[in-house]
Amino acid sequence: MKIAHTPLPQTRTAFTLIELLVVIAIIAMLATLFVPASAAFLDKANEAKCGNNLRQIGVIIQTAASDNDGDYPNIENDPSDPIHKPEDGRVWTLPELVQARGASVDILKCPADVRAKLGHPKDRQSASYFDMKGSSYEWYPMYEGEKVSAPRRFDFRRVRTVPPSRVRLLMDYAETGEAPHDRSDSGSMMQVFFADGSVRQVFLSKEQ
Repeated sequence: MKIAHTPLPQTRTAFTLIELLVVIAIIAMLATLFVPASAAFLDKANEAKCGNNLRQIGVIIQTAASDNDGDYPNIENDPSDPIHKPEDGRVWTLPELVQARGASVDILKCPADVRAKLGHPKDRQSASYFDMKGSSYEWYPMYEGEKVSAPRRFDFRRVRTVPPSRVRLLMDYAETGEAPHDRSDSGSMMQVFFADGSVRQVFLSKEQ
Protein backbone atom coordinates (compact mmCIF):
# COMPACT_ATOMS: atom_id res chain seq x y z
CA MET A 1 0.00 0.00 0.00
CA LYS A 2 1.39 3.29 -1.06
CA ILE A 3 1.21 6.30 1.24
CA ALA A 4 0.42 9.53 -0.54
CA HIS A 5 2.71 12.39 0.32
CA THR A 6 1.29 15.87 0.42
CA PRO A 7 3.73 18.16 -1.40
CA LEU A 8 5.24 20.84 0.83
CA PRO A 9 4.51 24.41 -0.12
CA GLN A 10 7.37 26.07 -1.94
CA THR A 11 9.28 28.62 0.14
CA ARG A 12 10.12 31.93 -1.44
CA THR A 13 13.78 32.96 -1.00
CA ALA A 14 13.95 36.28 -2.81
CA PHE A 15 12.41 39.73 -2.40
CA THR A 16 10.23 41.12 -5.11
CA LEU A 17 11.29 44.45 -6.56
CA ILE A 18 8.46 46.23 -4.75
CA GLU A 19 9.47 44.72 -1.39
CA LEU A 20 13.10 45.68 -1.95
CA LEU A 21 12.15 49.26 -2.75
CA VAL A 22 10.01 49.44 0.40
CA VAL A 23 12.93 48.21 2.55
CA ILE A 24 15.28 50.77 0.98
CA ALA A 25 12.74 53.53 1.58
CA ILE A 26 12.39 52.55 5.24
CA ILE A 27 16.16 52.48 5.73
CA ALA A 28 16.49 55.91 4.08
CA MET A 29 13.74 57.32 6.31
CA LEU A 30 15.41 55.95 9.45
CA ALA A 31 18.76 57.38 8.34
CA THR A 32 17.27 60.87 8.02
CA LEU A 33 15.97 60.55 11.57
CA PHE A 34 19.10 59.18 13.22
CA VAL A 35 21.93 60.98 11.41
CA PRO A 36 21.09 64.48 12.78
CA ALA A 37 20.61 62.99 16.24
CA SER A 38 23.96 61.21 16.13
CA ALA A 39 25.68 64.39 14.86
CA ALA A 40 24.20 66.37 17.74
CA PHE A 41 25.30 63.68 20.20
CA LEU A 42 28.84 63.82 18.78
CA ASP A 43 28.90 67.62 19.11
CA LYS A 44 27.91 67.36 22.76
CA ALA A 45 30.54 64.69 23.39
CA ASN A 46 33.18 66.91 21.78
CA GLU A 47 32.11 69.88 23.89
CA ALA A 48 32.34 67.82 27.08
CA LYS A 49 35.81 66.50 26.19
CA CYS A 50 36.98 69.95 25.19
CA GLY A 51 35.69 71.50 28.42
CA ASN A 52 37.42 68.82 30.48
CA ASN A 53 40.69 69.51 28.64
CA LEU A 54 40.39 73.23 29.29
CA ARG A 55 39.84 72.66 33.01
CA GLN A 56 42.92 70.46 33.25
CA ILE A 57 45.10 72.95 31.39
CA GLY A 58 43.68 75.78 33.47
CA VAL A 59 44.59 74.01 36.71
CA ILE A 60 48.12 73.52 35.36
CA ILE A 61 48.41 77.22 34.56
CA GLN A 62 47.05 78.25 37.96
CA THR A 63 49.56 75.90 39.61
CA ALA A 64 52.39 77.34 37.52
CA ALA A 65 51.29 80.81 38.61
CA SER A 66 51.39 79.84 42.27
CA ASP A 67 55.00 78.75 41.74
CA ASN A 68 55.70 82.07 40.04
CA ASP A 69 54.92 84.32 43.04
CA GLY A 70 51.25 84.25 42.10
CA ASP A 71 51.83 85.77 38.65
CA TYR A 72 50.46 84.28 35.46
CA PRO A 73 53.31 82.78 33.35
CA ASN A 74 54.44 83.92 29.91
CA ILE A 75 53.15 81.52 27.28
CA GLU A 76 53.95 81.55 23.56
CA ASN A 77 51.10 80.30 21.39
CA ASP A 78 53.11 80.04 18.19
CA PRO A 79 56.91 79.67 18.58
CA SER A 80 57.28 80.15 14.80
CA ASP A 81 55.81 83.64 15.18
CA PRO A 82 56.78 84.71 18.73
CA ILE A 83 55.38 87.76 20.49
CA HIS A 84 57.76 87.67 23.47
CA LYS A 85 61.20 89.20 23.76
CA PRO A 86 64.31 87.81 25.48
CA GLU A 87 63.92 90.29 28.33
CA ASP A 88 60.50 88.82 29.16
CA GLY A 89 62.22 86.03 31.09
CA ARG A 90 60.96 82.45 31.11
CA VAL A 91 58.54 81.84 28.28
CA TRP A 92 56.65 78.54 27.97
CA THR A 93 54.72 76.88 25.21
CA LEU A 94 51.57 75.05 26.26
CA PRO A 95 53.09 71.61 25.43
CA GLU A 96 56.17 72.45 27.54
CA LEU A 97 54.05 73.63 30.42
CA VAL A 98 51.72 70.62 30.60
CA GLN A 99 54.60 68.18 30.23
CA ALA A 100 56.58 69.97 32.96
CA ARG A 101 53.59 69.33 35.25
CA GLY A 102 53.48 65.63 34.41
CA ALA A 103 50.46 65.80 32.09
CA SER A 104 50.11 64.44 28.58
CA VAL A 105 50.01 66.74 25.56
CA ASP A 106 46.83 64.85 24.61
CA ILE A 107 44.88 67.28 26.79
CA LEU A 108 45.88 70.00 24.32
CA LYS A 109 43.90 68.36 21.53
CA CYS A 110 40.24 69.25 21.10
CA PRO A 111 38.22 66.61 19.19
CA ALA A 112 36.40 69.40 17.31
CA ASP A 113 39.65 71.06 16.23
CA VAL A 114 39.61 71.50 12.47
CA ARG A 115 40.95 74.57 10.72
CA ALA A 116 38.14 76.10 8.74
CA LYS A 117 40.03 78.69 6.73
CA LEU A 118 43.37 80.35 6.45
CA GLY A 119 44.31 83.00 3.94
CA HIS A 120 43.23 82.51 0.33
CA PRO A 121 40.31 80.11 -0.30
CA LYS A 122 42.64 77.74 -2.16
CA ASP A 123 44.54 77.26 1.11
CA ARG A 124 41.54 75.70 2.84
CA GLN A 125 42.51 72.43 4.40
CA SER A 126 41.52 69.99 7.09
CA ALA A 127 44.74 70.24 9.10
CA SER A 128 44.07 70.94 12.77
CA TYR A 129 45.55 73.67 14.94
CA PHE A 130 47.00 70.87 17.07
CA ASP A 131 48.96 69.68 14.03
CA MET A 132 50.10 73.22 13.24
CA LYS A 133 50.84 74.68 16.65
CA GLY A 134 50.92 71.76 19.06
CA SER A 135 47.68 72.86 20.72
CA SER A 136 43.99 73.19 19.87
CA TYR A 137 43.74 75.94 22.47
CA GLU A 138 44.95 79.50 22.53
CA TRP A 139 46.39 81.27 25.56
CA TYR A 140 45.22 84.86 26.05
CA PRO A 141 48.40 86.85 26.83
CA MET A 142 46.62 89.96 28.11
CA TYR A 143 47.09 88.93 31.75
CA GLU A 144 50.65 87.62 31.68
CA GLY A 145 52.57 88.78 34.73
CA GLU A 146 49.37 89.77 36.52
CA LYS A 147 48.42 88.44 39.93
CA VAL A 148 46.02 85.52 39.94
CA SER A 149 44.22 87.08 42.90
CA ALA A 150 43.63 90.45 41.23
CA PRO A 151 44.48 90.53 37.52
CA ARG A 152 44.61 93.97 35.95
CA ARG A 153 43.94 95.12 32.43
CA PHE A 154 45.33 98.17 30.68
CA ASP A 155 42.71 99.95 28.59
CA PHE A 156 43.05 103.37 26.99
CA ARG A 157 45.76 104.66 29.34
CA ARG A 158 44.05 103.41 32.47
CA VAL A 159 44.40 100.33 34.63
CA ARG A 160 41.48 98.43 36.03
CA THR A 161 41.15 95.24 38.05
CA VAL A 162 39.06 92.63 36.29
CA PRO A 163 36.88 90.12 38.19
CA PRO A 164 38.23 86.57 37.67
CA SER A 165 34.86 85.51 36.26
CA ARG A 166 35.50 87.84 33.31
CA VAL A 167 39.18 87.04 32.72
CA ARG A 168 39.57 84.79 29.67
CA LEU A 169 42.74 82.69 29.93
CA LEU A 170 42.30 79.85 27.42
CA MET A 171 40.01 79.27 24.49
CA ASP A 172 39.52 77.22 21.37
CA TYR A 173 41.45 78.43 18.37
CA ALA A 174 38.81 79.99 16.13
CA GLU A 175 38.66 81.83 12.85
CA THR A 176 36.81 85.14 12.75
CA GLY A 177 33.14 84.35 13.18
CA GLU A 178 33.67 80.59 13.05
CA ALA A 179 34.58 78.46 16.05
CA PRO A 180 35.09 74.70 16.43
CA HIS A 181 31.76 73.87 18.06
CA ASP A 182 28.14 74.13 16.97
CA ARG A 183 28.79 75.51 13.48
CA SER A 184 25.60 76.89 11.96
CA ASP A 185 24.32 79.63 9.68
CA SER A 186 23.72 81.90 12.66
CA GLY A 187 27.28 81.61 14.01
CA SER A 188 29.27 79.18 16.07
CA MET A 189 30.55 78.57 19.57
CA MET A 190 33.90 78.21 21.27
CA GLN A 191 34.68 77.20 24.84
CA VAL A 192 36.62 79.47 27.17
CA PHE A 193 38.40 78.84 30.47
CA PHE A 194 38.01 81.78 32.85
CA ALA A 195 40.24 82.73 35.76
CA ASP A 196 37.56 81.72 38.27
CA GLY A 197 37.99 78.11 37.10
CA SER A 198 34.81 77.95 35.04
CA VAL A 199 34.50 76.83 31.43
CA ARG A 200 31.79 78.67 29.54
CA GLN A 201 30.52 78.85 26.00
CA VAL A 202 31.04 82.02 23.97
CA PHE A 203 28.99 82.38 20.80
CA LEU A 204 30.39 84.16 17.77
CA SER A 205 28.45 85.97 15.10
CA LYS A 206 29.51 86.16 11.47
CA GLU A 207 30.28 89.83 11.98
CA GLN A 208 32.91 89.14 14.66
